[in-house]
Amino acid sequence: MGAGSLHSPAYEGDDETRLSLLPNIQVAYGDRFFASVQEGVGYKLVNDGDVVAGPIARIRFSREEDGDQPFAVSGEDTRDLVGLGDVGASVELGGFLTYRTGSLEVSAEARQAVSGHKGFTADLGVRWTGRNTLFGPPVIWSVGPRIRFADKRFTSAYFGVTPSQSPPSGLPVFETDGGLYAYGVGATAIIPLTADGLWSAVAIAGYDQLNGDASASPLVRLRGSEHQGSLGVFLSYRFF
Repeated sequence: MGAGSLHSPAYEGDDETRLSLLPNIQVAYGDRFFASVQEGVGYKLVNDGDVVAGPIARIRFSREEDGDQPFAVSGEDTRDLVGLGDVGASVELGGFLTYRTGSLEVSAEARQAVSGHKGFTADLGVRWTGRNTLFGPPVIWSVGPRIRFADKRFTSAYFGVTPSQSPPSGLPVFETDGGLYAYGVGATAIIPLTADGLWSAVAIAGYDQLNGDASASPLVRLRGSEHQGSLGVFLSYRFF
């Protein structure tokens, strides 16, 4: 259990960033069940060491038309989304697969939203992992590229502009299609702060570039940016 700060775009496609204070709660039961805000709720149906697979559920928080972000502590609420309507919180259900060989980990995840945007998304990634003991307790790190796919429902909800949304938003009508909508790279470092490993700091960094209709959207072209970066630091305490 812990908390930390995240510096990231106010919405996906924004050219301005906001600082948010977020909880960091992770729960695990045995070597099968896991749950957290970042990783969702999942069960390792297959867990033989090299291959891990099973069902997963994630929540994608709502995007408010008025730009309100409940955890934001800096910056003003964006006015870019006025007229586009709210995108409700999305419960996404699907499955994940991870294959590990040596220090290389390949992952795939696909999810269908049953609320909110109601679209289909899929993530593919490759990560190199390792441990560094140069400064004492082992720092666990990982870094690698990732690509993200989405169907028309998803891209329409976040990047499209309908005829009814165009006049109040001031943006031209824009119809989207599905496909590869973003690609980038992410990195994580878990840093032990005590010898027993109960206290630790987690640093995350990421960069993604919007692609296809997501980058061509007038919301992104006229008011935002296709370049999306984030940086976060979290402090956590492990009870067991």
